Amino acid sequence: MFYGYIGDARGLSDVITGLLQGRSGTLELFVNRYFLSMKVKEGLITEYKCDLGPFNKKKVNDYNLLVYCLAEMLANPEGFFAFYEESQMRATPLDNPVGSDELMIQATIVRKELDEVMDKIISPYAIFKATGRHRDTTFFEGKNVIESIALSEEPIVSVVRKVKDLLSEGKLDIYEFREGESSEEHEIDYMMENVPLKRVNIVAILESLKTGSFSGIAKISSPTYTINLFYENGEMFAVYPIDYDIFEFFLSPDKNAELSLVNLDPSIVRFIALRYLSKPEIDAVSSNFMEISKLFLGLSKHKKNALLLISEKKGDRFVVFKEGKLLISLMESSGKFRHLESLKFEEPYFVSLYFFKKVTNIAQIVYIFMINEVLSVFMKHAPTKMSNMVLREAIRYPFLVFSEGKFYLTKPLNEEEEAQLLNLLTFMLDLGSQELGEKKQEGELEFQLRPFKDIFKVLDVEKYLKVRYGSGS
Repeated sequence: MFYGYIGDARGLSDVITGLLQGRSGTLELFVNRYFLSMKVKEGLITEYKCDLGPFNKKKVNDYNLLVYCLAEMLANPEGFFAFYEESQMRATPLDNPVGSDELMIQATIVRKELDEVMDKIISPYAIFKATGRHRDTTFFEGKNVIESIALSEEPIVSVVRKVKDLLSEGKLDIYEFREGESSEEHEIDYMMENVPLKRVNIVAILESLKTGSFSGIAKISSPTYTINLFYENGEMFAVYPIDYDIFEFFLSPDKNAELSLVNLDPSIVRFIALRYLSKPEIDAVSSNFMEISKLFLGLSKHKKNALLLISEKKGDRFVVFKEGKLLISLMESSGKFRHLESLKFEEPYFVSLYFFKKVTNIAQIVYIFMINEVLSVFMKHAPTKMSNMVLREAIRYPFLVFSEGKFYLTKPLNEEEEAQLLNLLTFMLDLGSQELGEKKQEGELEFQLRPFKDIFKVLDVEKYLKVRYGSGS
């Protein structure tokens, strides 16, 4: 088995034309965000599989599609490869096996022709329309470059040159742009950066993030702590760290802290949150003991939704895969995100892998806050009896710790643990009703929670509370 990093066009050519000479097996490539697997028999490529398509069950020119995929890799020839001497893959057979030298020559020619076409249409996802009744434009109507190449019976070079000529002659134009899976679509926009909290109204800003359908991260930082608030389309869905009382913080902000707002695509921000709120499948394994190329190839081949976190000396790299497509590569250094497209990692580095799941912890934070508020009422009226009963109940939950008169969460909770936390809150409210009386408890809680009314509205606290005591409504 051979595997490694590809850094330029020469490296890609060496892998295909050199490594495959006279060999039998399977070559897998992850280059320029594309995945391509080729089955080789005695140096000839007999079958392949790529991640382009589908084409609505239409008959595909498989050779054209293979060449196009390789040509796209040549546009940004950086990535990873692996060669296996086994040939167990299920793939699309080629009518006529092709040598690796011929394939590279064809792909190189097509790349040059495509570059000229891209100057005119910007994106391979641009949809063509005919500008008049021209016989030679009928086939291209309603198709993009990829579909035109894959569905044509003509050789790929002829198809691309014909598109170029028809565009130059004004017989073809662009009808619309369909979205592709490129990183350029996922912008990073710092709406605020290191603004002192003493200059702003934090609750008003949170309200504007909600009404403005903000997606991204609100980061509150000081020399001794950092709080990350994660948003998707105006909804705060998670807070990190989990043991920080954000209600008290928003009520009395630390005037020495600073606020930064980074606007991210909604499809990205939940992946970033995995790093803080989810348990990794691979946890900080050194590059000395892991081959990163296998990880990239595997995630792409098996169409995984995942976050690769690669910790280097210069910062943490967030590499996001969605259905096997590399959506974005971000570097976080000195608390700030920036695009970093290169897949060359500085040795030694440490790798963590998180498979995607929808993470949220606002309900947990609401529950623990309410538990502490109810406990505060108990401490005023029956500090020994009721507090002891609560502590005996709470000891059943290993994710809770009691310190200086308050409960804290020790980790993010799963659904079952979150339900248990709500059960504890319900137990305490029932206990308070029995010992203090329902009306007295409600009145005490309403008075105690009154200062948090605006914060409750911003965080939509009521929707998390199955029990309505003291919701501020």
